[in-house]
Amino acid sequence: MKLRLYFGAALCATALLAACSNPEAERAEKLYNEAEKAFSSDNCFWAEALLDSLEENCKTAIEWRKKGHSLNYRVQLAIQEDSLATADTMLIAVTRMINELIEQQHFVFEKNEYAELGRYHIKGTEPTANLGRCYIHATVDEYGHTQLISEYRGSAYINHNQLLFTSPDGSQVQTIAVPSDNDGANYHFRNQGICHESVTYVDDPSLGFVDVHAADKKLRAYLLYKDGQKRYFVEMTDKDRLAIAYTYQLGQMLAAQLLFTQRSQVAGKKIQFLKSKIAIHTNP
Repeated sequence: MKLRLYFGAALCATALLAACSNPEAERAEKLYNEAEKAFSSDNCFWAEALLDSLEENCKTAIEWRKKGHSLNYRVQLAIQEDSLATADTMLIAVTRMINELIEQQHFVFEKNEYAELGRYHIKGTEPTANLGRCYIHATVDEYGHTQLISEYRGSAYINHNQLLFTSPDGSQVQTIAVPSDNDGANYHFRNQGICHESVTYVDDPSLGFVDVHAADKKLRAYLLYKDGQKRYFVEMTDKDRLAIAYTYQLGQMLAAQLLFTQRSQVAGKKIQFLKSKIAIHTNP
């Protein structure tokens, strides 16, 4: 009997000693304590990295991993709350800039019953106000997708499908080529003997080129014929250049507004999820 008790006590002591000397458990405890300290100091990303290390490298330290999970929910909540605050602050700022630009540059917003999104254009740049000339203009939808549009009017079709911009410093840029069979973006019609061509380029890099050179009176624009051998000069007025530049800038702002709106919504949903997880761990 005494011998059995002796062996039982010895086994318990051995198990206790093994637990106390478990290097993974010791490492897990150290990582957890460092993570808790980092979290208390508002260094959430370092705390997150330490908890990730605990989870990855201390597989047998079950109790410390459980504690790590609980702490990680609080760390992630703090990160998402900071993300939400940043997104909302930026959203307010960019929305204010959008409203100011729309008012200052006299943007008009139009949306018909068949369109999912409305579009902005600067007053006076619409085709109905420029029927007697070849010109280039731009519009942008509510999500920031900008259309650059080349308009040709003449006695015969030239079948252009690209634009070329050149600047005095020798730099130049071409738009993408829009196939003639793309009726939605390469549109031809005849009205009272006049041939009309309207070609649309969506989110084309050339918009940024025009924005950079908008104040340059020597910026040149050409319609490129379908055969690639000929080009047709289009005069760009100060108003044309600036209208394209301002529309491009509005597009950039609207895209940023959409991005910050999405980030705010995602952060809000994550916060709700994390709060529910914390409540479960707090009140099991």
